[in-house]
Amino acid sequence: MKASEIIRKIEQWAPEGLVDSWDNTGFQVGNPDQDISGILVSMDVTDGVIQRAIEQNHNMVITHHPFIFKPMDNLIFKGYRGSLLRRIIENGIIIYSAHTNLDLAEGGINDRLAQLFEMRNFKILSNSKNEDLAKLAVYVPKTHEKDIFDSLSASGAGQLGEYSDCSFAVDGIGRFRPMDGSSPYLGSVGKLESVNESRIETIVRMEDLHDTLERIKAAHPYEEVAYDIYPLFNKGDAYGYGRVGEIRECTLEELADLAKEVLQLKSLRIYGRCDDKIGRIAVCGGAGADFIKAASHEGAQAYITGDIKYHDAQLAYEEGIVLVDGTHYGTERIILPVIEQKLTEYTEGKIKIEVFEDDSFNFECY
Repeated sequence: MKASEIIRKIEQWAPEGLVDSWDNTGFQVGNPDQDISGILVSMDVTDGVIQRAIEQNHNMVITHHPFIFKPMDNLIFKGYRGSLLRRIIENGIIIYSAHTNLDLAEGGINDRLAQLFEMRNFKILSNSKNEDLAKLAVYVPKTHEKDIFDSLSASGAGQLGEYSDCSFAVDGIGRFRPMDGSSPYLGSVGKLESVNESRIETIVRMEDLHDTLERIKAAHPYEEVAYDIYPLFNKGDAYGYGRVGEIRECTLEELADLAKEVLQLKSLRIYGRCDDKIGRIAVCGGAGADFIKAASHEGAQAYITGDIKYHDAQLAYEEGIVLVDGTHYGTERIILPVIEQKLTEYTEGKIKIEVFEDDSFNFECY
């Protein structure tokens, strides 16, 4: 299986379109046509991760955090990053990351956090993106309606909320005159032809539009396929950072114990106090201090995230919400087993996949 095939599968789960404007993620190093013998899944690209990949014959490393985040001014094989990049290239290792797109994706980091904390009726904490949609209308002879419906279904077109394969069809008469040089499926060159046709309309996500058109053209009998595309003002599914929802009522101490268990931490920091039972919380993987006010406004009594600073804690105090710092690493590492499971499904178990956490990079307090 080639690297490009694996990446295509990952990006069906965490699409490129969800990558935030400030982020630099995706395919970072290597040849997309390279055959993959093994995949190492980790949070970051470190010397320990690359050493493990070499020892275990993994020629693809998939991480959450991008190895190359800012533009590189040069490529000098000296110092930590330069030497590491040289080892990556010399050993033919593919580097790929899924960062903010994996934060926002359905079933990604924030959904996983909500599941682990057994949150009920949860929703997005801070809306970041909405899918751009288009209406696609394609004209097809009545004899080939089913082929087009099947193509639309296979491409994922026609998704409306909890309904799939949504479309509308109306009958009409198609007229055309094949010209010199054409090879018509119906009719004769130079002769005006009329055909019973259907106009099939459906909704397509803009990021899927190219694939949908390619499938339609492959299934359509005509040499030249007639179709219309209408960009829409109405939007598709919403994506965003963090989740907020209800949990089984507990004390702050019980919530702290649960957080340590879920995030696999020996200790964590708590800012603030709450004497009442806690029944509504917010969570956000990584550095989620930007959403303290959003968590408070959504009625969360406690907010679990990472990278809390002094003034973040001060803001939370003013907002009357308790902050639980589960560390940047702790609130994101929970996605690694999920990536492993997805990759096992994608590769049908034919490629060795390993989750590896470089302990030398996981800083903890003693």
